[in-house]
Amino acid sequence: MRRPATIAGLSVGMDRSASRYHSGGPRLARAPQAVPAQLPARHSAAAATLMLLMRLIVAIMVVAAIVLLGPGFVLDAPQPAPRISDAIVVISGDEQMARFAEGVNLYQQGFGKYLVFSGAAYDNGTSNADVMRSLAVERGIPESAILEEPQGEDTWGNAVYTRRVLEDHDLQSAILVTSPYHLRRAQVTFDAAYAGSGIQLTVHAAPDSQWRKLSWWQQAETRRLTFTELQKLAYIVATGQYH
Repeated sequence: MRRPATIAGLSVGMDRSASRYHSGGPRLARAPQAVPAQLPARHSAAAATLMLLMRLIVAIMVVAAIVLLGPGFVLDAPQPAPRISDAIVVISGDEQMARFAEGVNLYQQGFGKYLVFSGAAYDNGTSNADVMRSLAVERGIPESAILEEPQGEDTWGNAVYTRRVLEDHDLQSAILVTSPYHLRRAQVTFDAAYAGSGIQLTVHAAPDSQWRKLSWWQQAETRRLTFTELQKLAYIVATGQYH
């Protein structure tokens, strides 16, 4: 038979239980601390990859624009509006005769007193200058207003020999007519050949049926013309020689 708990024993047990309950005093719940928001690692990597891809696309577009548009702007030099001059110099070299047609057009509009045709013969026959003279007379240009230079075999020759023609006739200003893809090299070459002459020279591009500075790469022939001119212009820059 179990002995009944004495009052003293019960009191001791209750004191022990109370001691465990009150030993540390009442515990207060702590407020949760704010945790900084962080993007998942996978999302952060994807954003970085997207940004890198966008920069790569922009870089490719810039390079493409330079490669495709740069050559056209390099070759087709800025040109002022034509102004009345003593002479209009037309150099041969384009198969479509656009330079000749533009030179005659400028003369008929009153921009020059004389037409100077420059160009040697490629087959030891009739010079290009003489051919242009005959065509101009057929179009009603007075022979007295036409001067010929039949010795120039290249751009440098055109420049050197037309300078002599202008000086011999005491002409002090001229408009140089050539193709747009040839404009920069012609300007640089003529400026060098005319240095010290006192002749005021401006350049003027004849309309070309094919070559465009914003789309020169679209046809095989215009690509060939562009690369040829760039090569010749680079030669002048690198060596300082014009022929």
